[in-house]
Amino acid sequence: MRRDNAVISGISPFDLKETLESGQAFRWDLEDGVFTGVVRGRVIRAAQEGDSLVLIKPGSEEVIHLATDYFSLDVDQADIEERLRSMDPTLDSAVRSFTGLRLLRQEPWECLVSFILSARNAIPLIRRAVERIARAYGDPIFQENDDGLPTHGGRGSGQTSYYSFPTPGRLASADVLDLVRCGAGFRSQYVKAAAERVASGDIDLQALRSLGYGGAKERLMSLRGVGEKVADCVLLFSLGFYEAFPIDVWMTRVMRYVYFGGSKVSAATITQFARERFGELAGYAQQYLFHYARRKLASELRGLDLD
Repeated sequence: MRRDNAVISGISPFDLKETLESGQAFRWDLEDGVFTGVVRGRVIRAAQEGDSLVLIKPGSEEVIHLATDYFSLDVDQADIEERLRSMDPTLDSAVRSFTGLRLLRQEPWECLVSFILSARNAIPLIRRAVERIARAYGDPIFQENDDGLPTHGGRGSGQTSYYSFPTPGRLASADVLDLVRCGAGFRSQYVKAAAERVASGDIDLQALRSLGYGGAKERLMSLRGVGEKVADCVLLFSLGFYEAFPIDVWMTRVMRYVYFGGSKVSAATITQFARERFGELAGYAQQYLFHYARRKLASELRGLDLD
């Protein structure tokens, strides 16, 4: 272990890999056991050793605090998992299969754009579009190389380049066709429209926290391209509304399969059921069930008729 690495212990249960590969965030890459991502304009390199999170050369206490907040390491995850396991056998199995799966605390603007891009899209394509948008409109992030010298890893440097996620103002001035070229497709117009409203102050993402779940969701859904699922993802993964229960194809399948005997109930019925059954832990239940459905029940669920 290098002396300039930071080790955060006493955080069990925690699973870095399952957390970062659970469909919450799209700017993390894994190489040789180390995840590298950009969080709030800082490059973070993270690995797991036993029950500890290792930050590779974080460089400052600020980055350590940033990672602690981002990975929700201040949450009593053991208590949450115990409460979820007691709710029903499927949740018990899901939690035991992916113990340590955390809900991330992402930057709301990047989270909003990421999930606008997720509409009718596959995770590899979402990742590609988010990264291309960052490279096209974000700023290079300066780091220290192994000699302690500053670098942003530009062309010809022999190092990987990292870019901050662009501000609302930067994307508000973007050309829609250029966003299309970044891989945003038909969602490009929605990204630009959202950027214009956030940049103008018409939508204050941070202020949504004070509106309560219903008010915050309604405000988000006033944005073009933001429906129930996208709004709930932003509320859950960046704004701390843990009662949010995003419903996509996978969640529709697993909820119908597990809780409704395969009946073709509506998304509204599923939402009401989740609110009553899981209560304030609905968002946590959703993430475990979503991940469990994709990793453990995929063969059973793919055959379900969604029409």
